[in-house]
Amino acid sequence: MVDLSCYTTARWSGVRVALGRRATERLARDAAALGLGAIDPERALAELTRLASYRFGAEPGIVRLEARRDAHGALALAGTTRGLGPDPRAWTAVSAAHSGPHALAPGAKLARPDVEAAREAAQAAHADDALMFDAKGRLVEGARANVIVARADGALSIPALSLGCVRGLALEVLRETLPEIAEAELTREDLARAAELIAVSSVRGAKPIARLDGDAVGREPTPGPICERLATILRAAA
Repeated sequence: MVDLSCYTTARWSGVRVALGRRATERLARDAAALGLGAIDPERALAELTRLASYRFGAEPGIVRLEARRDAHGALALAGTTRGLGPDPRAWTAVSAAHSGPHALAPGAKLARPDVEAAREAAQAAHADDALMFDAKGRLVEGARANVIVARADGALSIPALSLGCVRGLALEVLRETLPEIAEAELTREDLARAAELIAVSSVRGAKPIARLDGDAVGREPTPGPICERLATILRAAA
């Protein structure tokens, strides 16, 4: 039996799970696409809330719910928690390789070897994230976040979704609010010319990426106006 799993990660505010309903609806979609079985989003949200409340109480934290098959082939949900850890005002990143879309569930939030390797590379380099590029040198995503590129004229671009990025909840919210965010094939040269390079996630919000592989990118180190705008939208949605 192929060992397939998917998961969702969310931020506990001390009161509720941020974007919790979206998180569990995505988990249900991903589990269905992988053939793991049916998940009730409301029950999954209740489990996330129970787990986070028990572990953190009124303090913030991070909660994760994973869907996988148990030893008998039945759908099983497993919850874990962790502290927020460091939360720098600006991020640094390293480059890593992306292996392309998942065959069964493109865009799903999965446990992937290439993403795990990218996260390990970032940790080894004392960086906050790894920006993942495909074999043609096109940006796909960050190992921890989606990436938005802001040009000097204010235009906003994201990597083409067909390349296989996780369709993150923060990105979903931002595209609903800012339909002008366009898909594009983005190379390292595009990142070097960017006015702002921004990582977005439902756990961390919007963070400027100030350095990539040691080289300065975008506005450094204070978040620029577009990053601040995106952060405001995400705080309101949470």
